[in-house]
Amino acid sequence: MQPKIKVAFDDVEHGWVELTISYGVENLTIVASYTPSDSFLDLTNALHSLLRDGKTKVTWHCEPPEYDMLFSRSGADVSLEIFEYSDYRRGVERGEKVFAVSGTYAGICLPFWRALRDLQGRFSAEELNSRWHRPFPLREIDLLTSEIKEARGK
Repeated sequence: MQPKIKVAFDDVEHGWVELTISYGVENLTIVASYTPSDSFLDLTNALHSLLRDGKTKVTWHCEPPEYDMLFSRSGADVSLEIFEYSDYRRGVERGEKVFAVSGTYAGICLPFWRALRDLQGRFSAEELNSRWHRPFPLREIDLLTSEIKEARGK
């Protein structure tokens, strides 16, 4: 049996969050800042767009390292590659692939959605906004939830 991807967000504190992604024996932990990208909103939008075919990127800034999560979907196949950059000076040749996995939308994307919903359920909207230092994408997560439920019903 193939291992399942597991995704978890630690509690958001002072504009920082720890994201842990594991797949079998592979583990990746990213401790990311709220700025300059709105990574939670970007992740929510990426999961939304991946309900259909396409490619999308989510950047997590760790000051100084940065991580790009590159999602792509073609038909039923979804892949995720994560590249680490030592700082903001980027270039494909400078990034190191630190994680890669492929599977279905349910296998790759739903664990991220569940982790967002779990985080959303731990705090009030006001607490999340305060802890993240910017508006948390609550409405967008709710919209994504509705679309996922609709897609599952088909």
